This record gives sequence, C-alpha cells and structure tokens, in this order.
Amino acid sequence: MSLNKLNAVLLLMLILCAMSVVSSTHVARKLYYELEKEQKLARQLDVEYGQLTLEQSTWGAHALIEKTAAARLQMLTPSQRQVHVITPEGVR
Repeated sequence: MSLNKLNAVLLLMLILCAMSVVSSTHVARKLYYELEKEQKLARQLDVEYGQLTLEQSTWGAHALIEKTAAARLQMLTPSQRQVHVITPEGVR
C-alpha cells in the first residue's frame, strides 16, 4: 500500500471518528437536557406533594377537632336557621 493510499485511509478514519464524536456529544447533550427537564418536574411534584400533605393534615385535624367536640362536649353543628351572619351593614 502506498503512502498516499495509507494517508487517505487514515484521513477517512479520522473523519469518521470525528463525526462519531460530534454525534455522541450531541446525543449526550440532548439526554442531559431531558434529564434536567425531568428533574425539574420531579422537584415541582415534590413541592406539590408537600403542599397536599400539609392540606391533608389540616383537614384531618379539623375533622378530629369536630369529632372530639361532638363526643366530649356534645356540641352539634347549628342548622341553617340558627346561623346569623353579621356584616358591616347589619345582621342578615
């Protein structure tokens, strides 16, 4: 094999290797972008989960207080007729 043919083959292999590096770098960047996007979504879902857990505990505490009030103090929720709403204009 002559030196020119060897150089041509090596140049071709070099170009193929360079294209492979460029392609794999592009794929890696694309995958990293997707990873960042999914991690951001996971953080948002984690915040939402925390908020929902707090809301659930708040509702649970209210139900527990209402149950305790009814059991220990024999308190009942008033009927609609027994409720009076006081506004700045007067009683409704």
